[in-house]
Amino acid sequence: MNTIYRQLCCDHKQMQQLLNAFEQLLLDLFGRTDRDPSTLSLILDALDYLSVYPDQYHHPIEDLIFARLLTKPIHDKKSIYEAQMQHEQIALNTKHMCALFYAIANDATVERRVLQGACTSFLKLQRSHMNLENTAIFPQIEQYLDLSDWITIQKQVNELNTKYFDHSIRKIYESLHEHLTQAKAPEQALA
Repeated sequence: MNTIYRQLCCDHKQMQQLLNAFEQLLLDLFGRTDRDPSTLSLILDALDYLSVYPDQYHHPIEDLIFARLLTKPIHDKKSIYEAQMQHEQIALNTKHMCALFYAIANDATVERRVLQGACTSFLKLQRSHMNLENTAIFPQIEQYLDLSDWITIQKQVNELNTKYFDHSIRKIYESLHEHLTQAKAPEQALA
């Protein structure tokens, strides 16, 4: 298995873990009548990860791979086009979530039902997207891309890494992921 492809699979696993941790934080937030600053802080950290890491690193690499895959005689181009459109939807949806939670952090009023609806949509889109890629696209990557394709993709990725997401920034987001997925429930952290 190619190292780039292996990293994408690892990213999906880590994003799923982060989404699970994020969902737990949301349940914690919505289960309280008072606002716990530590929960809100962790939610903002999770949104930072979910807005920066996928948009700056993960999705641009997937887009390179998808473009290469579309040059092959594959059977399911529709899934690739759908995933590419979802990359844009995810970016917009994540910006909306960030705006809502930063408004809350700045003591603005956001209706609970509006926030809960946005959170539900956000989680559903994220999970649906990863499921689409895992079940419909990743198997095609394994089937159709060969060594020469991966050499070409690696050259393109190297250019992206220089432009968008250097190694030190990536390490910061790996640490943030670890912090968020290993975080204790806020009431335990305060005890």
